[in-house]
Order: sequence, then structure tokens, then C-alpha cells
Amino acid sequence: MISLNPSPSNQPLEPGTNLIAHLAASPRPAIIHYAEEGRTELSGRVAVNWATKMTHLIDSYGIAEPDEMLVDLPLTWRSLALMLGVAWTATTCSSDQDEAAAILTDQPGHYLSVEAELFVTHRDEVDAALVDVDDEVLSHADQALLPVPDIIGNAQTTQQPSKHVETHSSGVVIRASKQRLDAATWWAIIDAWRRTQPVVLVEDIDDAQLERIITTERLD
Repeated sequence: MISLNPSPSNQPLEPGTNLIAHLAASPRPAIIHYAEEGRTELSGRVAVNWATKMTHLIDSYGIAEPDEMLVDLPLTWRSLALMLGVAWTATTCSSDQDEAAAILTDQPGHYLSVEAELFVTHRDEVDAALVDVDDEVLSHADQALLPVPDIIGNAQTTQQPSKHVETHSSGVVIRASKQRLDAATWWAIIDAWRRTQPVVLVEDIDDAQLERIITTERLD
């Protein structure tokens, strides 16, 4: 059962607590992305708005629990917000493209032979036969209609993230270049959010630049 009662501010949310409500009310940024084009920051409320729209988009194509959905994405602020929407739908995350009812990816060419509905993001041009997420998601409402599942409990895994994930006392830093979103990384992200901490994505930086970011974002 989902609990709407907030946990004490110095304690992480337990499985079963409403992570969506927690993020929407959080005073701290949910996602910070340092890329070549600059710094992008999403508050918890904005991340939830993106996720809400994504739930409506997925639902509009008839994808719903207990369908399986495969997610194959790079690590960007948009990927994290869209993945939050996928987690909200309570569809089962699949690693088998032949079993998945839908696939969310930036690499549609890898999946053209499967029967799944292809949701495509991070592409300037998308074939008309596929779902152009970055275009279509914006037309959907940001008022939540779906109940919130146990996003925290569903994300928990014993898999350990690779060295590109660094946990600090006040947030998580992820070296995002050439990395893909996987179960262990997703749990590190959810674990940060349930602690009211930001997830900081960084690209193509050296150790000195990373230290400046950690100091600027007050992660230690």
C-alpha cells in the first residue's frame, strides 16, 4: 500500500511511500545535468510533470500493467524524467525485446524487427511509423490520472552500479558520457530521490572540473 505520510526529513523514504508526491514537494533539485551546451536543472515538480505526461503518452498507445516495457536510453536529464514516467505506469521492465509490448529508446534501428511499439526519444527525426516521444509527450496533460505504484520498492536491486556512479553525502554524481541507463544506475537515482538529494549528471569533464561541480552543488 502506498503511504502518503512523509518520512522525517533526515530519513530516506521506505518502499511503499509515494515517491511522486515526495519529489513534487521537494525543495531541492531532482536532476542537474552538466553537458556541453551548459547546465540544466529540473526541480522535483518539473521532473514529475514530464513523468506525468509520459504516463499519458504510454497509456494512449494501450501500454499498461501487466505489459512489459524495455528501456534502452543514454543518461540525460530527459531520460531520467521519461523513465520516471515508465516506472509510474507499473509496467514490468523487460530485458527481452521479444517479450516487450513497448520499447523506449534512442536507437530505434536496433529494434525494427520486433513487434513492440517503438517509443523514440533523443532523435531529430523519427520515422512516422514510430512514436516520436519528444514531440508527442508535450501535447499530453500534466495532471496525474494513474495511481502511484511502489516506485521505490520496484526499483530496488542487489546489482551494484559501475564506477561511473559516485555516491556523496548530499547527492549522487553520475559520469554520463557513453553510459546507458540500467537497473543498478536507476536504483542509485531512486535512492538519491528518496533521500531528498539531487542526481547530478556530468559529461566529458576532468577530475578538477568534477570537484568544482561537487563543491558548487554542495554534494559533500
